[in-house]
Amino acid sequence: MVYMDSRRSLDRDAFMGAAHALAQRIPVQSHCLNLCDDRLFFMLGFSAALLRRQCTLLPANRTESCLEDIVRRHPQITALCDSPQSFDGLNCLYLDTSLLTAPPDPAEDVIQPTTLAAELFTSGSTGAPQAHQKTWDMLVQGAQQLAAELNLGGTLLGSVPSQHMFGLESTILLPMQAGLTLAGGCPLLPQDIHSALKRLPPPVWWATTPMHLRACVQSGLQFPRLAGIICATQTLAPDLARAAEACFQSPVHEIYGCTEAGAIGLRRPALSTVWQLLPDWEMTRCAENIWISGNRSPQGFCLPDHIEPLPGRRFLLQGRLASLIKVGGKRMHLDALNQILLSVPGVEDGVFFQPAEGERLTALVVAAEPDPAALLAALRKQIDPVFLPRPIHWVPSLPRNATGKLPLHALQELVKELS
Repeated sequence: MVYMDSRRSLDRDAFMGAAHALAQRIPVQSHCLNLCDDRLFFMLGFSAALLRRQCTLLPANRTESCLEDIVRRHPQITALCDSPQSFDGLNCLYLDTSLLTAPPDPAEDVIQPTTLAAELFTSGSTGAPQAHQKTWDMLVQGAQQLAAELNLGGTLLGSVPSQHMFGLESTILLPMQAGLTLAGGCPLLPQDIHSALKRLPPPVWWATTPMHLRACVQSGLQFPRLAGIICATQTLAPDLARAAEACFQSPVHEIYGCTEAGAIGLRRPALSTVWQLLPDWEMTRCAENIWISGNRSPQGFCLPDHIEPLPGRRFLLQGRLASLIKVGGKRMHLDALNQILLSVPGVEDGVFFQPAEGERLTALVVAAEPDPAALLAALRKQIDPVFLPRPIHWVPSLPRNATGKLPLHALQELVKELS
């Protein structure tokens, strides 16, 4: 089985028949844009573009400025869509269930390893989104490395968009390369996740983010036992990892990666803070920076994180280089401060923010019952006084994107509104 949801299921031959039918509808061009939300239609669109030898563009968001920039670079581009939503300036090809009536196709279609398969964009959490191109071989190797390390099998449910690097690697490439059945939908709320997991026959794997794990743990729902959980996009705190393993009665595997490389390392944070480098990467130090290279990036590149290499191809991750701040002559990673903030009882979500270099920190906090005195008392036990936030803004929610990240521009705008 390739795909299943509550309404339909497709085996490989039926899926390839639909992919070939869609490929014939895509105009001749070098690139196409995949805006499909439905997991089946996204996978069909991505596969059809490969059959058509076209690179799939996967934007970081669907803001007007982002789509306008894509149209400027590719004036004749076709957007693959699965909803009647209007996208001004785009030539849209709508995917619907009529594709599924195409005759099955058992043919083996060989995609050349050097085929340019996708162009993805960074999230913008530390600045403007940057584009990165992936060949088919790069994507296949990344998925095969994960599949070999995790010993996957059964059905995979995703709670992360397919347009994100982690989403593409886990919910599209892993099923393709590891023989998993891809479950339909992209449930985000705890009740929806609970319902989706209950419907699926075991064994079930779940690809998700720390944001969704935290929400499920706090929901109090009784979730079915899973074969395993794959988590990425933000550093997963050990306490949350242990709570999630108890909640789902399954191991939680965390991926360290980035848009530039895909998956780089793995760990089980409930048991250890140490990461294991995936076999196809080599890590080297150059001054204060860490570089990685391998078949997925022959030229190599500098990682944007503070990393401490350890013997046995292991390493410790200290935080983003860009998140290292200095206040009162002392240094600290914002990533570490955010984890401490999120560990405080009663805090549902939160983030530290430094308006300018050297300035006092502020904090934005989501809590059902705001208690400034209790929050400061809890923080004072774990962090140096110079990093205590002044002021604290209590907000109904933070402007996180679908993967749980906070785009820098959105955070800056929120702080500006509150000031």
